[in-house]
Amino acid sequence: MDIKKLFDSGISFDEFINSEDNKKPEIFKNRFETVNIDRSIKNIKNGSRVSNVLAFAESWCPDCQVSVPIMAKICAILGVNFRILKRKGHEEDMMTLCKDKEAKIPTFAFLDSDFNVLDIWIERPKIIKELVAKGDSSFRIGYVNGEYDKEIVDELLEKISRS
Repeated sequence: MDIKKLFDSGISFDEFINSEDNKKPEIFKNRFETVNIDRSIKNIKNGSRVSNVLAFAESWCPDCQVSVPIMAKICAILGVNFRILKRKGHEEDMMTLCKDKEAKIPTFAFLDSDFNVLDIWIERPKIIKELVAKGDSSFRIGYVNGEYDKEIVDELLEKISRS
């Protein structure tokens, strides 16, 4: 699998939200504009090898509607290249990349300047995965309305700073 080739075939966040199959571009735009990310995170980039982030996402997916705009904003602040591919047609690549039996979205691959995979973030923040594992679905409305954005931001920044 040629990750650079995959990355180069991806589309920008703006192209993704304005694509024909995105029925609700305002959800992505609104989340991007309203998510609270401190500009001081720029300091993280100095110690990180992350130069590129490749996302696998679909516009219809609520998890993507929550996390993709957050990742896009982090990348914009840090000056990290961000590209998006649809899951459809890339399932095999995703499973190879993530060493998983399922192609879950969103998936973010954190890449260095040579397109080596440094880390992966899949689907949801840890706190939500724990609630799902317990059978608790009370998080759903708060999750799509931004109540867990801080946890998502923190996890994504941790991946970038550790890489």
